[in-house]
Amino acid sequence: MDKDTLRTNLSNEPIYLKELLQSLVETTTDAISIRDMQGNILLINHAFEQIYGWTYQDLLQDPYCLVPEHLINETKEVFHPVKFFGEKLSNYETVRMRKDGTLVQVCLTGAPIRDSAGKIVGTSVIARDITGRKAAETALLESEAKYRILVENTNDIISTYDLDLQKIFVSSSVELHLGYTPDEYLQTDTLDMVHPDDINEILNLRQSISIHKKTVQLEYRVKHKNLSWVYFESRCVPILSENAEIEGFLVVSRNITERKHSEEALRKSEEQYRFIAENTVDFISVMDKNGDTTYSSPSHVKKLGTDRIRFENIHPDDASLVCERYSYMLQSKTPVICIYRYKLEDGTWIHLESRGMPFFNMDGECPYFFNVTRDITERRQNEELLRKTEKLTIIGELAASIAHEIRNPLTSLKGFIQFLQPALSENSLYTDVMLSELDRINFIVSELLVLAKPQNLDMKPMLLHGIIENVIELLQPELSSRNIIISTNFTNPPVTINSVENQLKQAFFNIIKNSLEAISANGEIGIQTKLLSDNEVLIRLSDNGCGISQELLPRLGEPFYTTKEKGTGLGLLVSNKIIKDHQGSINITSEIKKGTIVDITLPISGCPIP
Repeated sequence: MDKDTLRTNLSNEPIYLKELLQSLVETTTDAISIRDMQGNILLINHAFEQIYGWTYQDLLQDPYCLVPEHLINETKEVFHPVKFFGEKLSNYETVRMRKDGTLVQVCLTGAPIRDSAGKIVGTSVIARDITGRKAAETALLESEAKYRILVENTNDIISTYDLDLQKIFVSSSVELHLGYTPDEYLQTDTLDMVHPDDINEILNLRQSISIHKKTVQLEYRVKHKNLSWVYFESRCVPILSENAEIEGFLVVSRNITERKHSEEALRKSEEQYRFIAENTVDFISVMDKNGDTTYSSPSHVKKLGTDRIRFENIHPDDASLVCERYSYMLQSKTPVICIYRYKLEDGTWIHLESRGMPFFNMDGECPYFFNVTRDITERRQNEELLRKTEKLTIIGELAASIAHEIRNPLTSLKGFIQFLQPALSENSLYTDVMLSELDRINFIVSELLVLAKPQNLDMKPMLLHGIIENVIELLQPELSSRNIIISTNFTNPPVTINSVENQLKQAFFNIIKNSLEAISANGEIGIQTKLLSDNEVLIRLSDNGCGISQELLPRLGEPFYTTKEKGTGLGLLVSNKIIKDHQGSINITSEIKKGTIVDITLPISGCPIP
């Protein structure tokens, strides 16, 4: 049957059926085409042109223009049973080519067209564009493949449970962590595998997730096949139905046993180091990268009276150095050492040595700094004592080597001057000055001899008050000439001490002489004794002289250091040594324009005076 005959037969159908079919063909979104037995195109709808881009005229010129060349033979073979045997073709998925050259995936349904006599006169094809569906299916397959690879190869255990916590699925990684094969694990009871102390928490979380339908996270222990306990950190996700009802649970579990053991070891280590930090006498603190203190050991309060080192308590002369050192540490992240003076709450100054050290983490970052501070006041005092001792040793060795050599020519000079004095009566003023200066040189040599190497002292019990009174008598002429009063207040009964009389007199003489030179006319010197205990006595010598500044006080007693114009700097040094040789101590306090107080402590003798 030719095309004209087919069109004639179609036109003889009732008008309503023709209009209905035409409306259906033109409104459907599927591509519809009709061909005769030779494959020539007879009809295409609007959707055909939209999907493929080919027009009716294009198909008249080339009926197979939309079929890729390599699929033409396959297409003819597929439609052969339809054309010649009247079979129907359903859901044939293939590829067609649009007019712009791009490919489109389609699902074809083919059927034979018969005339009124039942003879096959052509074929109809309905094509549905399934490109989007195919892309979605491909994406889904790829996604499923990826998730399957993830589930089968991840170290985490992925499992699903029903509402009664019965296992439904578990990934193969369960054998790595718990020793069970997936089949063995699925046959075990869930709660029997959980540590008894963790069961209630799991049941409570199941109830919570059932009510709130939200993901929860928990830690619990599961029994290994070898009966040891394994720590897991798990995220439990509710599986919801289309009606938003919970159908089961998806659980992703991570083995944190090693982390737990590390945390426990770290906790014990932190406890040990915290115990050390909180009981050491050093001051330990931690600063962040901005210099703010985040931790201070309790030793700060015990020693300093404050919870941390206060910058405002640092000595003004040292503050800039401390600030510079710690700013350098924060910027360069290198250790620093800083020594400075620090004022306590009671006003006392101490010496501190601080060591700042940066702390670097595993990533090489420096999140904070350690600061370890030590009180080195005693060390500084010992260093100062050692320095003075070394000076005394040097001076003593020098004095021992030259004192006798000096005295020999002094004796000769003094003797000849005295011999010539009658002949030089007209110049007696000069001879008197020379003799006076020779006596002064001899006195200095005597003081140098006291500083020589220690000698065996022949100490005897003596009345302390008698020694002091003898010294006062020696100085009485000078006291009277300058109108200076010495007041005494001695303990009763008198105190006996072991002493070398001349040496102890010299010590008291030097100290009182210093007071005389420090006060002006009409001044006053006070001498007081007081029992401190059964075996010690305090001798306090005070004056109302000009006083000594706080900066100069630490230097008193240094060899050849003096605040007087004609002083040698040996008087107080000699006095210190004499008091020390007598097992005593000496302490000086002073204030400008108010005077000076010298406190001497000496041991009391229990022996009677012979």
